[in-house]
Amino acid sequence: MQTNKTFSNERLTYKLSIVAQEAITANDEIFLRETGCRIRELRVLRLVDDNPGTTFAEISKITGFERSLTSRIIQSLLGNGLIKRENSSEDARVFLLSTTEKGAEVRKVARQLSDRLEVILTDPLSAQELHIFNEILERLGNWVTSEEYRSTLQNA
Repeated sequence: MQTNKTFSNERLTYKLSIVAQEAITANDEIFLRETGCRIRELRVLRLVDDNPGTTFAEISKITGFERSLTSRIIQSLLGNGLIKRENSSEDARVFLLSTTEKGAEVRKVARQLSDRLEVILTDPLSAQELHIFNEILERLGNWVTSEEYRSTLQNA
């Protein structure tokens, strides 16, 4: 039996992290070349596009990025004309972010590219395996974001 040298640790969270990081690293330059944005910037652009009027604090919380990284990404997207900001009518200290027409187009290109790259990433899986894998990831995602999971951790 041939041993798999990809993972030096058998823990599930480690394996998931390695697979994600390797795919992101391999694809980041492709996204930069094709869209002018790195994957993290595109994640923020997508969130702003999906949630017009969102704020810096909301983006930082959803992405889990450090505040300084979130700030740099937002400044980059603003500087490239992909998003715009306006002062909140309720609190002038808060900026509401939304996508520009150019940003919406970049997101569309990124989505098409992402779809193509995901096909390559999942090539070793059959259609049935991919379906099952996605169902399992959905269940795990629902579990780790649940109050029940957090409560279980408190008692671990």
